[in-house]
Amino acid sequence: MSFRENVQHLRAAHRMTQEQLAMLLGVSRQSVTKWESGKSNPEMDKLLKICEIFGCTLDDLVCGDLTSRPAEPTVAMPDAAPADVCGYDEERRSFARSVSAAVACFILGPACSALLEALGRLADIDHRLVDVLGVLPVLGLVAAGIALVVPAGIRHSAFVRSHPFVEDFYTEEDRTACRTLLTRRLVAGIALILLGVAVCVVVDQYLCLEDLAGGLMLCLVAVGVRSIVLGGMLWGGMDVETYNSANAGAEAEGALGPRSRRDRVTGGLCGAVMLVATLVGLVMLFVPGYQTPLFWLAWPIGGITCGVVSCLTSAFMADE
Repeated sequence: MSFRENVQHLRAAHRMTQEQLAMLLGVSRQSVTKWESGKSNPEMDKLLKICEIFGCTLDDLVCGDLTSRPAEPTVAMPDAAPADVCGYDEERRSFARSVSAAVACFILGPACSALLEALGRLADIDHRLVDVLGVLPVLGLVAAGIALVVPAGIRHSAFVRSHPFVEDFYTEEDRTACRTLLTRRLVAGIALILLGVAVCVVVDQYLCLEDLAGGLMLCLVAVGVRSIVLGGMLWGGMDVETYNSANAGAEAEGALGPRSRRDRVTGGLCGAVMLVATLVGLVMLFVPGYQTPLFWLAWPIGGITCGVVSCLTSAFMADE
């Protein structure tokens, strides 16, 4: 007797739907469908959980014949309020913190470089030494951003693969608190960006220190952007229904759905834009004849272009 026949019989004998079994196991309904059709098999932890739910041994479940078991009452579904049993909330918070901090690092690199340029000019240090030192914060903070976002992305992908279905445990109070926090972060972020522009104008106009003005502006922009990105990701992470639907669609079709394709196109275009921006910035920093203290503008312009690309793909690509 096969595993799929055993699990089909046990579920039917306990008068349990695929959705109910999926909820108890923390997987999508499509996963249970695949198990029962013989297209895939659950991992060991899921097998042990099935044995615990139906009161059987692993050998009987995988190799034995459980179809002779009589019908039994439905396995009691949890009556308590839904709980975060897989650590979803901590994972989404950790991922949001890592990504937002990485974005801030990418902006702070050029900011610190511009500040070093300004301090070097004020201290009358050899411009060649200043140029060399100015590269260090760019490289260092870009490396720091990569060190933050790459492990976080790998960890998040592994979490999604392990937990494609999460029961929505957030209460209305949780959503209200997160919505309030999002509003505050958006307002603070926009205020910091506008303050950065104002500081840039004042310093450039009255102190005639272009590098200092740009560096201060980018520092404030970095903090503001991090606040906005963090607030947006934390709010988006509370949409558990979309999380489950996206994972269920990917499992059912074996490929990326329309929403994921749109995100993939957006990510590819934004990656290309930022690569070009980085190349332009490096040319403006190192190549004789093209060198300018405004090299750091390549990255903010690239970021703005990414925002425009994201808006265009959202407007013109179907999300069905």
